[in-house]
Amino acid sequence: MNWYYVENGQQAGPVDDTRLQELVASGAIQPDTLVWHEGLANWQPYRALSASGTGSPEPGAAPASATVAASTAAPGSADEAVCVECNRIFSKQDMIQYGTVHVCAACKPVFMQKLSEGLQVGARRGRRPLPVNADELVREILARDYRIDIGSCISRGWATVKPNLGLAIGATFLVMLCNQAAGFIPLLGIIASLILQGPLLGGLNVFYLKLIRGEPAGIADAFAGFSKAFWRLCGTFLLMSILIYLSVIPAAVYGFATMRGGQSPDVIFWILMSLGLVGLIYVAIGFVFALPLSADLELGPMDALRVSFRIVSRHWLSVFALMFVAGLLSALGLLACIVGIFVTLPIFYAATLHAYEDIFGLR
Repeated sequence: MNWYYVENGQQAGPVDDTRLQELVASGAIQPDTLVWHEGLANWQPYRALSASGTGSPEPGAAPASATVAASTAAPGSADEAVCVECNRIFSKQDMIQYGTVHVCAACKPVFMQKLSEGLQVGARRGRRPLPVNADELVREILARDYRIDIGSCISRGWATVKPNLGLAIGATFLVMLCNQAAGFIPLLGIIASLILQGPLLGGLNVFYLKLIRGEPAGIADAFAGFSKAFWRLCGTFLLMSILIYLSVIPAAVYGFATMRGGQSPDVIFWILMSLGLVGLIYVAIGFVFALPLSADLELGPMDALRVSFRIVSRHWLSVFALMFVAGLLSALGLLACIVGIFVTLPIFYAATLHAYEDIFGLR
């Protein structure tokens, strides 16, 4: 059977059944991607056909529908078009036209940002096919290398958050509120916070990655870590926390022994503490992508930490600079009568995950 599909707002194909499944597995065809084959009256989202089965084409069916350019026409109406970014159908009156492609109102900020940066419009990477081999992933990324553009990550983060501002603020601060609330549980607060923080932050990563990829996202996605990957995310966060704070243990042990002897902290203590803080920062930055890898690519705790550390180590200073600038932006939001952080914290997460997508996303 020959299939046609929408790619970057244009009709692509034909491809046979085998090639179609390869495109689905690679993420080139998403659930919302419009597809058509002989025997269908109209273009339909792939999810509708994959859920119901497509059946056999009707003998002699006219292929006229497949010859209509997807960027200028949609199922049954010349007044509708397919958004080049999200591949959804909208009335042309509610869209902007750029050359031969159309863009919906929600995707306009991201589209314009891509144009200003010279990026390919309509390019969607999506999640890699699962399962992912950690060693192969590391080899691939190190072979092609990557670059962190701080300004681009932050500006794209804002372009992602802006059209979804209320939703992004609500999801982010519900997650933060739940995490803080866990810490107030009598007697078990610290333990509960450590256990819940991985699934909470992992779910928030899933939420922002869906926004970045143009997929439907809701508050429930911010809590997806509880239903799909609770123990994996919990293990990743706990192991990451242990490894990060190992570097300050020598200073803590020495300081405790010194104070028990009635002495004040000496030069050795401050040297150990300084070295410990440097090690803590280095390791923490190295693990910055561990939770997204665990939530998005379903890597186990050890693999997620190992992959993140090896990839970040290649350009550690660039990743550190991104986290410093984005973190400084969040701090400025906190100083701006506190309410500013309601906007800057979502930008921080979106900017970080744009960097993740640039490095680990399907190309």
